[in-house]
Amino acid sequence: MTTAYVVLTYNRSDALLAVLRGLAPQCGPGDTVVIADDGSRTEHIEAMRQGLPKFRCPVRHVWHPDTGFTASRARNLGALQARSEYIVFMDGDCVPNPRFAQQHRLL
Repeated sequence: MTTAYVVLTYNRSDALLAVLRGLAPQCGPGDTVVIADDGSRTEHIEAMRQGLPKFRCPVRHVWHPDTGFTASRARNLGALQARSEYIVFMDGDCVPNPRFAQQHRLL
């Protein structure tokens, strides 16, 4: 089964990087990580790219302009890019525990 982790973010590259550092060792070749960006500013996108941990799976970044609180639109864009059988939606400030991905695989 393929799994995609769609991580919502908005102008919090510090929190997003903590989430991605927690997720990186848990993801394998059958997984995908999609960063669903609700219109972050350029400096946050650059910080994310600079600090992105090494993953053993593809990582995609989808972004749309900041037109107010449109988190659902960003999540939907992420889901479109997921192309997986199972999608896990995550907030960009909730660091996964070390068995997060394993528990989802068991589901």
